[in-house]
Amino acid sequence: MVYRAGLRTVTPSSPRLAQDGYVPIPARILVVDDQQLVRLTLRALLALQSRWEIYEAENGKVALDRMQEVKPDVVVLDILMPEMNRLQAADEIRRLVPETKIILMSSHYTPHEASLLASLYGDGNFVQKSEIGRELVPAISRLLSPESQAH
Repeated sequence: MVYRAGLRTVTPSSPRLAQDGYVPIPARILVVDDQQLVRLTLRALLALQSRWEIYEAENGKVALDRMQEVKPDVVVLDILMPEMNRLQAADEIRRLVPETKIILMSSHYTPHEASLLASLYGDGNFVQKSEIGRELVPAISRLLSPESQAH
């Protein structure tokens, strides 16, 4: 998690974190996956971050409807889903809310394939589903950091 205090940004490893009372960066996050168990698991994981509002969608079409009402800061998008493929969903997300950051996730791609897809459609971010518990919160935090917003 990245915290903001004045103009400084620190990570949880900062020894001054607790004593300075940093506040987590607020964010709206949309989780898009066709598997309900995955959505529930991700929602529970992400909800541990105070000031993050978590929303869900079971496919790309539902996600696009939610985009209009939620206007999320970050979309966590499963690559393989019915109804709309990753290209269509990512392109439409970019069109509807261009400032939204995208993190792709899947369990079906090699690291090289995932890296290529992430650079094309996911703001350079890809998380293997097997690593979600360890990598997703840091990936979202990096996208929300002031340094990332400046790019």
